[in-house]
Amino acid sequence: MADRRKIAAYAWVTLASFLFAFMFALPKLASHDGVIVAAIQVAFIRYAAGFATIAPFYILAPGAAARVRLPLRRMDGLHVVRALLGAVSVATGAYAVLHIPLANAQAIGATSGVFGVALAVMFLGERIGWRGVAAVLVSLAGALIVAEPRFGPSGFWFSAGAVAAFISAFMWGVDSILLKFTSSRDDPVRILMVINAVAMLALAGPALLVWRDLAIVDLALLAAMGPVAIIGQYFNIRGFRLALSVDLVAVRYSGIVFAALLGVALFDEWPNAAMIIGSLLVCGGALAALGLRSKG
Repeated sequence: MADRRKIAAYAWVTLASFLFAFMFALPKLASHDGVIVAAIQVAFIRYAAGFATIAPFYILAPGAAARVRLPLRRMDGLHVVRALLGAVSVATGAYAVLHIPLANAQAIGATSGVFGVALAVMFLGERIGWRGVAAVLVSLAGALIVAEPRFGPSGFWFSAGAVAAFISAFMWGVDSILLKFTSSRDDPVRILMVINAVAMLALAGPALLVWRDLAIVDLALLAAMGPVAIIGQYFNIRGFRLALSVDLVAVRYSGIVFAALLGVALFDEWPNAAMIIGSLLVCGGALAALGLRSKG
């Protein structure tokens, strides 16, 4: 029975990884002919569409609040934090994929697991030892290779897209600590409802400041991010309920493969040596760090 639960968890999280890779391909499809949609606008449309997608299910699921296993105010406070983290992460993630190859952005984003381990060590008192520290550094070194820093007379620098990808990864790393805790203590539909509503409201003002009218097709592509993300989040929640988060991180790295395939198929973005080598270091280091964390 345990093996069947773990296989089911792997399937849920693999599907979620594909959907998230596909979701971040949509802003690139909507930005063409030299016109790039502002990342804040992309994030707002994504959460507004997500809210519109989940709201009917929440309305048709009476009693969802009764299934919360913590005081409602405390649980909603955690959801608000996750919503704000998600809003920043989606906006910076969208900026990243609009300015660097999709697979590179996904590979840098994969360091979210490493950031999660580092934060757990610093704030939750977990211990990973020197081997764990070395594994974290290997993963981050891989991400730096993928970021392809530019070298010049004054030193080296990273592109704005790469920096945005690192910020997005850090936010997801913080969120990953909260995800396991909240996913088992609240109704999945209610979680998605609160997070999408809060993120939509938080992004509304900034989005209006940079708003650009879009063609119907481009607007539809961005709006599709909402339901795609909702389904992906739901799949993740289902997966994390069936298995330990440390067992599922390896599966989440399949998103790099999916992003590479989508990049080739949709944008003719062929992975280079730096991306391939760096991605292997990111995944290997992160998996080693998480494995040592689980034993600690």
